[in-house]
Amino acid sequence: MDKLKIWGENIPYNSAASKLDIMEIHEEYTMQDIFQNHPGIFDLTKDYIEDMSGNDTLVYKEEIVPGLAKETFEDEPYLIPYIVEGSKKCFIVCPGGGYLTKSMDNEGEDVAKFLNEAGISCFVLWYRSYPYKYPVMFRDCQRAIRYVRFHCDEYGIDSEQIGILGFSAGGNLAATTVEIFRDSKIEDKGFIEDEIDKTSAHVSAMGLIYPALSFDKSKSLLFGVFDKNDLKTEEMRNEIASKMTIKNHIKEGDAPIFLCSAIDDILIPSSEISNFAIEINKKKIPFEVHMYSKGGHGYGGCNPMRANPMFPADYERVEEWKKTFIGWVNSVLK
Repeated sequence: MDKLKIWGENIPYNSAASKLDIMEIHEEYTMQDIFQNHPGIFDLTKDYIEDMSGNDTLVYKEEIVPGLAKETFEDEPYLIPYIVEGSKKCFIVCPGGGYLTKSMDNEGEDVAKFLNEAGISCFVLWYRSYPYKYPVMFRDCQRAIRYVRFHCDEYGIDSEQIGILGFSAGGNLAATTVEIFRDSKIEDKGFIEDEIDKTSAHVSAMGLIYPALSFDKSKSLLFGVFDKNDLKTEEMRNEIASKMTIKNHIKEGDAPIFLCSAIDDILIPSSEISNFAIEINKKKIPFEVHMYSKGGHGYGGCNPMRANPMFPADYERVEEWKKTFIGWVNSVLK
């Protein structure tokens, strides 16, 4: 499987420091311990999270031990290409995982396959996440867009038919990068821009599947992205939540948006998606929103073999999102 490293030798925000020095790891934790007894950012009843041991352990077991991420802050983000010969359209796919892990199969490979079957090329993004902090993951996503546009001729892609598709935290990643970071410059001291960094990071379409779009009622999720010291007080949390709420940054003329969610989603309320749709409508941004009565959270490519027992999903109706999404893509990218 090809891995296209999106940065050169100079990767911003990296260092030889050990992640393990700042993580509280308990190898004895079971998955039930992690999600029920030490949920960390998944405890939506709290505004301030003291116990991150479950999240730390999850990242250690799911990312570091298998070698997907390094023990040090020296990870090298990459894109996995799934190219359809002759296709002018492509999507950069951003898997979710709470900014802790990345669902590279259910929300990556499986999604790439159905896009390819519809004649659409795509690139699945592996980005840096916890214990990396803001703005690292968003700069990776921004760089991925620029990388694909810079190399679009090599893949036969039309530079104005590049879209982005994100799931859950990956939906937040995509929306934050497109709507908040836009074409801003990297602020890491000592980083030297190359020609890719000078390429536009705009997209022509954006798909957001059960995305986290607002932190007003789920400030616990901020702890996967920001340092605890930046979230100590209610005032600090409210300020960052407002800064990171997507609807506060949308502008007229932004790319068309596809929204999809299930009403029985226990992690991200469907009302969050509905409220966002109201706001983008005010800005006259073309959009579609699709709500399913059942589907839960994390259905991704709707492959039963990938089902997460902690978040069971009913695919009977929600699987239709794939066909609906392809129809929408073909209507906005021509």
